[in-house]
Amino acid sequence: MIRKLSRLFGAALVCAVLSAGIASAAEYSALTSMDTQAAKAADVAYPITMSGEASHAFKIDGSKIIIQQAGDYYFSAAGQVGAQPGSKATGDVYLWVRLNGKDMDDSNSIQSIPQPEFTAVLVSQGGLTLKKGDVLEFIYAATRPGLGLIATRPKNMPGVPSMIFTIFQL
Repeated sequence: MIRKLSRLFGAALVCAVLSAGIASAAEYSALTSMDTQAAKAADVAYPITMSGEASHAFKIDGSKIIIQQAGDYYFSAAGQVGAQPGSKATGDVYLWVRLNGKDMDDSNSIQSIPQPEFTAVLVSQGGLTLKKGDVLEFIYAATRPGLGLIATRPKNMPGVPSMIFTIFQL
């Protein structure tokens, strides 16, 4: 039943896009990080570095996503948070959006890490109207050193990125 509904929804979406005359390729970027990015000090803001492929609407420079094409965008950043291996840290990890060097109001999210071996996915998502040249960054902080974004490489499975980021133009 769910598969039928998914196919029906997908077909309806394709028809809607084609009938609206928006048959061109979507502008999007999908970035990841396979680096553990753990706080060196408590309550310090750290930009999250990512890499990957971007369409011509974006330029990627370390932690900075530079908008090359004005428009309305949806974004989703999902970080696996916890204590870096070997750390006994517990506390809170925060994730928020920074636009043009300024932290965005009401964009922060928080995840408590109750035990050093605990991990969770912390998400920040939303929609923004962006201009050409705008710089979007995702920032994390932690209440204790050793907490942050944790990448893992399980045996015989795909790696688990510390950050998965997607942005696309609406």
